[in-house]
Amino acid sequence: MIRITKNSIFTLLATVFIAFAGFSQEDDEIDTERLIIVKPYSPTVSDANKIKQKATINDSLERKKKEVKYNIFSFPVASTFVPDKGRAAGVSTQRPPMSYQNYASLGFGNYSRVEAEFYSNMKLDNNADFNVFFNHNSSQGGIEEVMLDDKYYDTDIELGYASQQNGFNWGTQLGFQHQLFNWYGIPDYHQPTAEVLGAIEPQHSFMSVFLGGDINVHEGVFDQADFKYRRFFDNFESGENLVLFTPKFSFPVGENKIDAEVSFDFVNGDFAKAYETMPYTEKYGFLNMGVLPSYQINTEDVSVTFGAQLVYSLDIQNSDNNMYIYPKFTGSYRLAGDYFIVYGGVEGELRQNSYYNFSQENPFVSPTLAVAPTNSEYDIYLGGKGKFTEQLSYNIRANYLSEKNTPLFVHNPYIESIADKEAYENFNSFGVVYDDMTTFSFFGELQAQVNNDFSMFVNATFNSYSVDNQEEAWNLPSIKGTLGANYKLMGKWNFGLSMFAIGERHVWLDYRSSANTFAVPGKLDGYIDANARIDYQINERLGVFLKGNNLFTEHYRPWLGYPMQSVQVLGGLSYQFDW
Repeated sequence: MIRITKNSIFTLLATVFIAFAGFSQEDDEIDTERLIIVKPYSPTVSDANKIKQKATINDSLERKKKEVKYNIFSFPVASTFVPDKGRAAGVSTQRPPMSYQNYASLGFGNYSRVEAEFYSNMKLDNNADFNVFFNHNSSQGGIEEVMLDDKYYDTDIELGYASQQNGFNWGTQLGFQHQLFNWYGIPDYHQPTAEVLGAIEPQHSFMSVFLGGDINVHEGVFDQADFKYRRFFDNFESGENLVLFTPKFSFPVGENKIDAEVSFDFVNGDFAKAYETMPYTEKYGFLNMGVLPSYQINTEDVSVTFGAQLVYSLDIQNSDNNMYIYPKFTGSYRLAGDYFIVYGGVEGELRQNSYYNFSQENPFVSPTLAVAPTNSEYDIYLGGKGKFTEQLSYNIRANYLSEKNTPLFVHNPYIESIADKEAYENFNSFGVVYDDMTTFSFFGELQAQVNNDFSMFVNATFNSYSVDNQEEAWNLPSIKGTLGANYKLMGKWNFGLSMFAIGERHVWLDYRSSANTFAVPGKLDGYIDANARIDYQINERLGVFLKGNNLFTEHYRPWLGYPMQSVQVLGGLSYQFDW
């Protein structure tokens, strides 16, 4: 970027990698249930050309329906309800072909858990579709060792309309999300009295409303555009607006083309509360406007993309502005056909942070955050991918990332002298601090189809962080890994198994009372979360499922002071139908 103005988890993952690589050498047929290993994508000049023709109902440009967000045979996920920032793509279980317009599922489990899903796709005419999606996930809590209410729920409703016209496709979406979490996590260092506990009302609820739209044009230099507006607010008078608009253009140059993406990314909000002080209004607002031209060259074995992004960033509240230039260079070379492809690149971006994103990554944040964008100066990566056999593929990659103003979650301090404490001022919430940071990481992944009915995958990421001002890269793990397997039996049964591993993390402890005062770094233990799911399709319409999460019975802590629910069992039914 050029600016103008560690060990048990390591041993487990290493063992799994070795065992998995050996096991996956069996010479069986490729299964299409979970993963299809095919010849890696090799772009050609013709792939880069924009199709200049009008779409018809049978044309390959026909608008695809809105992606279905449910799985009849869904793959197990981490036991914790805490939203995950993201992980490497793994094997996902395919559902049977849909022959009905509607799908519904309902499940109940211990900890008074409820999971419900509904999806409906209605074809209005040959060129228009209307769909409805509903998802609910909740628990009434019941973790024995916590002192405050630990229930939660998350409800999401979305409506979508898609239309295909001569020469273009367009669609619009409207959504609503309501989430409720509790600041129930109080570390052992703090033992409040029953009177203090009784006065805490730990509920923190979020609401989000969004409106989106997209258009895809088949002719001309204008390719497509996406628009999104989101209003996000909570029960502590915090509010945030986000507007994102990204039109894309394409200009033919000989047999190739120059692509240009323009972006308008605006976020503003305010917090009515502050930590340690009396309530006040803290506002923030950032407008990032960028343009990214790129040019791609393709041959049979080589693909190279050249580009650079120019971004103008305006800090509205502080009347400050900056200009950034980021590299956008990627390339790949087929050294040994499908068996070994080397790839690499140098990329950067100005990443817009928001209260919404922070709350989805860590729902136990306090409504007193500092919000500012992150300057990801450059991410240099080099890797190789391909296949060992027709059944076994691999991907390895090393990254070096340099960032300015990287957000880190840090445990908020406990300050006894605060007289009238808010719910989040009881040593039970998190804030955000920023620091300049470099990260060196190594990623490795293996995927295999042992036979038609059995598929597996395993991946791991090893990180090394260096920060400028903070003592450590708070709450960032040095090791992350995922193991998954899926087995199909007689076309009606489906068995899924997954394990998630997170290494130890550094945390900050700041406690100030008359009896004990300290401000020191600490460590949060790593954990392994094992999950399983069994599905049985009784007939074309009706199915039954059973899920087990956190099968190691461990009250592990993804965040300081926050133990997760132990063994969780949930069962239910799924049903497909027409109106």
